Amino acid sequence: MHLSITRPNTPEQALALLRGARSELGTYIADLVVTDDHLTTAFAARKRRPEWVWTAHRDGRTVGRLAAWGAPANDHPWIVDLFELGAEPDRVETMTELLRQAVADLRADGLEQVELNLHPPAGWRDDPPPALTDLLAAAKAARFEILVTRRRFRWTPDAGVPSVGDRLRFEPVSGPDDPVLADAYRRTFEGSLDAHTQRSLRTRDAAELAAEELADMVNYAGPVDGWRVAYDVDGALAGLVTGDPGTKVFTGYVGVVPEQRGHGYARELLAWMTRWQAEQGAEKVVGETDDANVPMANAFEAVGFVQESARIDLVSG
Repeated sequence: MHLSITRPNTPEQALALLRGARSELGTYIADLVVTDDHLTTAFAARKRRPEWVWTAHRDGRTVGRLAAWGAPANDHPWIVDLFELGAEPDRVETMTELLRQAVADLRADGLEQVELNLHPPAGWRDDPPPALTDLLAAAKAARFEILVTRRRFRWTPDAGVPSVGDRLRFEPVSGPDDPVLADAYRRTFEGSLDAHTQRSLRTRDAAELAAEELADMVNYAGPVDGWRVAYDVDGALAGLVTGDPGTKVFTGYVGVVPEQRGHGYARELLAWMTRWQAEQGAEKVVGETDDANVPMANAFEAVGFVQESARIDLVSG
């Protein structure tokens, strides 16, 4: 049967096309991005835009939907993160066509690499929901490959406000372009277990990448009121931590410089940020790390975070 793909022109058209979408992955974050409240707020803030929406139609029915998300000041989205497979027998093929069209459009608009973020349950490897199997099949057919698998952690006040030891001294920063912060962030790239960082450094200068990522970090872990660089008792730089204030917030980045690793400082950095966020009224703090980054996962658990879901990051080939 003939399939047509629509790309709306206005936020109102985009909202109308996406309203009623549903996720089948069964996790908080996957369900959140299809809610009316999220969509209305995201389009108003330009974190979602009409040109970042694709919907598939057949015989007057909507049979699949796709949307991307990014920062208000950026020309291109960071990720494609909203997926609705629909109920058609050929829903995998329909999603494949949506993904192919999204890649073609975004590349024509100047985006070099398109990334997908899927948020399945924590136990997805042992018991994958059918929708995840279908989404991965569609992504593979659209020439996406898995870059990394991640874990998403959640802290709530029920876990207790973590204690912060006296091994580190925490100093504020003036902004994302603070030279001390930028240097500390760049230094944490050495030996990093983060797959995105490893991939970017194959073609990017470390100082340039650090400046760009810190500027972007303000969009999801800012303002910088709580951002800190930390020093050990001898005054040597230990690392940095970023995060935002509010009710539902993020741990943006926890990094320890190479020569200070192995002392448990990641736990101290995360504990400081979580305590600060709790003091600002946080009812939920979310953080993520690659599956391969066992030290960071251990730090989350030591501070009282529990795994909420997983994340699969795929990139266009």
